[in-house]
Amino acid sequence: MKKIGQIIIILLYLSTAHAQDEVSEKFVAAARKVSPSVVSIQVFVVEKGHYRKVGYASGTIVSSKGYVVTNYHVVSKGTVYQINLADGTECEVELFSDGSAYRVDEKTDIALLKVRHPAGIPLQAIEFEEEKVYPGQWVLAIGNPFGLQQSVTGGIVSSVGRSDIGFADIEDYIQTDVPINPGNSGGPLVSLNGKLVGINTAIRTQTGGYQGISFAIPASIVKQVVSELIQYGRVRRGWLGFLVQEKFIKDGTNTQVEVISVVDGSPAARAGIEVGDIVRRVDGVTIKKISDLVKSIHSKQVGSSVELVIARDGQLVTYNFVLQEKTKGKESNYWLNTLQSRYGITIDDSRSGVVIVEVLQFGQAYNVLKKGDIIQSIDGMRIASIQDVIALLKKNNGVMEYCIVLRSGRAIRCSFNVQEVE
Repeated sequence: MKKIGQIIIILLYLSTAHAQDEVSEKFVAAARKVSPSVVSIQVFVVEKGHYRKVGYASGTIVSSKGYVVTNYHVVSKGTVYQINLADGTECEVELFSDGSAYRVDEKTDIALLKVRHPAGIPLQAIEFEEEKVYPGQWVLAIGNPFGLQQSVTGGIVSSVGRSDIGFADIEDYIQTDVPINPGNSGGPLVSLNGKLVGINTAIRTQTGGYQGISFAIPASIVKQVVSELIQYGRVRRGWLGFLVQEKFIKDGTNTQVEVISVVDGSPAARAGIEVGDIVRRVDGVTIKKISDLVKSIHSKQVGSSVELVIARDGQLVTYNFVLQEKTKGKESNYWLNTLQSRYGITIDDSRSGVVIVEVLQFGQAYNVLKKGDIIQSIDGMRIASIQDVIALLKKNNGVMEYCIVLRSGRAIRCSFNVQEVE
């Protein structure tokens, strides 16, 4: 009996060892398959005629024509980029038709470069994973952490659909425990099939290094954004034309999404959406947080239909929309462009006054102003319309010292250094 027990133990050990070898082989095969599609990126600025390196990152080849995905927070650091393939070959960055080195979607932190092999050889594009990603699934990251090219790390998916993280306007992250560090941004997160499940973009850290929580932009979002950037040079997004805030309900723990402003002339205004309406569902999906609403709307392409259910005075009302891209008429004004490029904000007329409809993460107004703020005055001048804002900016050469906004019924004085409550 003792010998039989020993034989069983040996067989179990051999079986376990064989299973481990199979998993290891899958890791190796996936890394080998993906490696040629991963590039290293060095970012430079030009100072007094000299190049100064300001960062390094990773990129993922998504087309044999040379399109490379990375993060906006990577390319925004500099103006000159050196791209190297896995074998060390340096590729030239081609300019787009408008003369820019990259195309970008700030809302998802995605940037698109185009490179050309010096010998004219087609580049090896990564394959996109079509299967859903689930918590507990093994994944690999390949990138350029701290400039160490073609580094491979592995782990599992911790969660999917993470939002409210604060890294971008549109968040639907894959959370993993895969070790990534500065330099991994823009590199691929892949399945054991060697297919793209996400683009590594950020870590949650208190030290600046990896602490067990990493985030990647899902491949489905990457695919949609890349397609739009290639075809249109921008990402077209459907627009309904109302702004919302989260509001705690009676139990004090759950939230609901309340309309706080409706933009004049918008689809929402024409349909009859009102301030105070509570958004309940979008295409059958229950809406409890702003991020739920953002994901539900921005995941749909321009021209698609949306069913919106709102609660008003104890009754449910259903609206049906066809998503349209917002026209760019007002954005063509020089001073409004200045407002967006310098402060990162976009404004529009609403029934309540001039409302802030967008606050970009990299502008001076980030963490000072918020979507839905109603501008009461700027530098002491009363603001009743967008024309008032344009006149003020023209007078002050595009500079604002402070403004007073109405937020949740309170007047807030906002400077671009401090924020005070009156």
